Amino acid sequence: MDFQWVRKQFANINMKDRRLQHRVTAIATACAKNPQASLPDRFAEWAGLKAAYRFFDNPKATHQIIQEQHYKNVLREAEITEGTVLFIQDGSELLFNTHKWTQGLGPTADGDGNGLMFHSCLVAKYHDSKEPEVLGLGYQEAWVRPERKRKESGEKESAVWLRTLGKMGMPRPGWITVGDRGNDIYEFLHGADQQKWKFVVRARHDRKVLVKGEPKRLFPWIRGQTAKCKTPLYLRANGREFAGEVTLELTWAAAEVLPPGKQEEKNVTAVTYLRVWCPERPQIEWLLITNLPITDEEEARKVVEIYRRRWLIEDYHKALKTGCRVEENQFKQADRILALLGVVGVIATKLLALRETCRLNPFKLADEAIPKEWILLVEKYLKTKIKTARDFWRCIAQMGGFIGRKSDGEPGWQTLWKGYRKFSDMLLGISVLREVVGNA
Repeated sequence: MDFQWVRKQFANINMKDRRLQHRVTAIATACAKNPQASLPDRFAEWAGLKAAYRFFDNPKATHQIIQEQHYKNVLREAEITEGTVLFIQDGSELLFNTHKWTQGLGPTADGDGNGLMFHSCLVAKYHDSKEPEVLGLGYQEAWVRPERKRKESGEKESAVWLRTLGKMGMPRPGWITVGDRGNDIYEFLHGADQQKWKFVVRARHDRKVLVKGEPKRLFPWIRGQTAKCKTPLYLRANGREFAGEVTLELTWAAAEVLPPGKQEEKNVTAVTYLRVWCPERPQIEWLLITNLPITDEEEARKVVEIYRRRWLIEDYHKALKTGCRVEENQFKQADRILALLGVVGVIATKLLALRETCRLNPFKLADEAIPKEWILLVEKYLKTKIKTARDFWRCIAQMGGFIGRKSDGEPGWQTLWKGYRKFSDMLLGISVLREVVGNA
């Protein structure tokens, strides 16, 4: 991992204590070097581990303060990025059901778990013909859910979707927020539209809508529209279903979303509903809501492609939970876990971006992007020939367990990271050997 990048995310945190700023950078670097290890395994010396425990015990070390500089870096990069930038939102939870001694945790989504809730906005540059380029987190919020639900007069937990947009300020042209069915909230749709955000959200509620002034029930109305175009989609193998290409049918129509209950109907929000379905596999159906213009097949297909990139945030959650193993830490206070999430939540974005390195520029010559010594080492170890950057990173993934069959597609971040860890150990061994020989 690029440790200069790690220092850039944490070195200028405003903790009003230079020692704490140095300490969080050291902790982040240790986490980046070995993201899957426990906190004791990340520090070779007791002094460093003890200092890390003191840091997480400090009330100044909060989740938001730790990530604040990273947000600024990401939004600054998004502002200078040309074209479409996606702000992919989703919520998740950290489970600590087996940690009986951890204090300050709360119920999780099902009400029976014991842990923390968090909501993330992952920022990525959109590309038409290839995978998105991960920029990092635009914002992340974490909290302990109270034992009792908030009163009806209080702010709903679902307000975090719109609050996240507010934290990132006025959107630039080309900025689009993307969400799943949990994002189908009238207050969000109306509020995002008022704040000039463009959105693509998967519909969840069979709500009442106005179509040319006439009230309709959403699901039967949109499902009654005939297909306007078709587009191919390649599906990877899933359970008993083999990988292969299927044909999706698309239709779309304009409508106005009515506020729920007895709210004034003057607050209607103009949107376009887009239905995507597969006659070959009836279980595949997306009902999307957007305020992006859809006037032809090309614009409709782009909305579908934008929504398909939403799965990137699912991979981010895997990088955070499986790659950084944040749920396996042994802290006994919830606020310490929140502070740790502040660190590894940023590191996980870089783990995810590592996967994209072999997808964004697959045919770039290897020696133009990768040190010659690295290429020679991998070629010698695997007895192969490397020509492109894609070849190199697929070889790294192979060292982490990637088989590389045609049906396997591109390697995931987990095999890439495992291979890169093994490769880093090899580089370290060579460096130590050279130093020993040089001193002999």
